[in-house]
Amino acid sequence: MDRRKFLTSTAALASVSLAGQTISAKAQRILDHDSEEYWQTIIDQYEVPDHFINLNAGHWGMMSKPVLDAFIEHTKFVNSHNSQYIGHGVVTDPDARNYGKEYGEILAMLAKRLGVGTDEIVITRNATESMQLLISGYNKLKAGDTVLYTDKAYGTMMVEMRNLKALRGTNVVQLKVPHPATYENQIAVFEQGIKENPKTKLILVTHMSNQTGVIVPIKEIQRMARGCGVDVIVDMAHSFGQYDYDFADMDLDFVGFNLHKWIGAALGVGLMYIKKDRIKDIDKKLSFGPDDNEEIRFRALTGTMNMAIVLSIKDALYFLDDIGIKHIDRRFKALRDQWVKEFLDDDRVDILNPEDDRMHAGLTTFRINAIENARELGKTLYRDYRINTTTIGNLSGVRIAPGLHNSLDEMDKLAAAIKEIASKQ
Repeated sequence: MDRRKFLTSTAALASVSLAGQTISAKAQRILDHDSEEYWQTIIDQYEVPDHFINLNAGHWGMMSKPVLDAFIEHTKFVNSHNSQYIGHGVVTDPDARNYGKEYGEILAMLAKRLGVGTDEIVITRNATESMQLLISGYNKLKAGDTVLYTDKAYGTMMVEMRNLKALRGTNVVQLKVPHPATYENQIAVFEQGIKENPKTKLILVTHMSNQTGVIVPIKEIQRMARGCGVDVIVDMAHSFGQYDYDFADMDLDFVGFNLHKWIGAALGVGLMYIKKDRIKDIDKKLSFGPDDNEEIRFRALTGTMNMAIVLSIKDALYFLDDIGIKHIDRRFKALRDQWVKEFLDDDRVDILNPEDDRMHAGLTTFRINAIENARELGKTLYRDYRINTTTIGNLSGVRIAPGLHNSLDEMDKLAAAIKEIASKQ
């Protein structure tokens, strides 16, 4: 095969979703997508170790086997075609695969999923990078203005907010979120914070707390803040892909997403959103691009990214779409409820997010009230029960973050382990 025919054939191959083909063949025959029979076919699409139960999908997710296979093929292709794939080869061969074109197709898929324009999003390396770019780049602050965040924000984002004091000369205020969380008090904490700090210009809101799994009423908070003349930067690292919501209806301005946690792309990819008419309110990166511009791509200068990782986004989205976000939403709630229900009337164990269906998905933190050292509790779960979790030290809690690879039986084993540990205290 000559070079031209080879490149043409690989371009055609690239248009086929390996993820979509595999899941359709194995799972779509089952009509009830909420049944255990169906979910076992999904679990079978993941390669998981058999010597521990992984309940820490919150750090980063796991690629399904078809997405992993596609990622490996993408890696081989990018490695072999090198800079020709970036665009040099298209000049002489219009049929050759081109990264710019495929990047555009992936942006279009993400934009459609969110209900936004492709000119309002840009791919980054993770949610942290997206959020840092938004917070440090927000240029509507002046010395003496106030910014707010809560004690349930992601640690790195707290640091970035505190850095605004040195960067912009702002006053920085941390709010304490009440426990137990309710729909109303999650709004009230920001409303009261703005009232007590009348010079507030910006607040950071974490849509789903990485510490507790509490989902806040972001649409209502956005509306309240906007009515007070306050902007909102939203961290959606954990909510995107974990539960079903209408992003466009929330009418947000600045948002950071993760694509390798709950979307299931390869490790090292995120997304940043800026509403079209607000793009100039985020600084461009140094000398990158013209001074007076309205393109979001000038707000993120990552250099050369791993293109195979970016390409894996398409396969991950196909995989999730074949399942359906409504079914994914119900599955994560079912995994959570399977173990949480055992402790709703147990005074020994505290569940740190509410039973209100609007305020939780799968990720949930618990604590055994007799144990203050969360690290030791996490070690016990792994050492004695082979259950991998993560600890939230400031809450004396252990975070449980199941993935699509987990079963209800594994959640029963978690509940049994917690009961046994609590009984020994």
